[in-house]
Amino acid sequence: MKRSLLALAAAARRRWSSRPLARDLEVQSRAWLARDTGVALVRARGESLLVGWGRDGVRLLSRLGREDAP
Repeated sequence: MKRSLLALAAAARRRWSSRPLARDLEVQSRAWLARDTGVALVRARGESLLVGWGRDGVRLLSRLGREDAP
């Protein structure tokens, strides 16, 4: 799981900025669904994302909104 979350962090950094800061990405919560799979709530540059991870890697499941949205 740690490797998958690190891969997610690297992908998010490449997507949102060429020079991201550590505070730009935060894993807020995670839950295991089975032995090698789970979901995580991640905040990346003010946007909440629901991601899933498993043997095949990390995938974006849903964009949940921005921190500054009403």
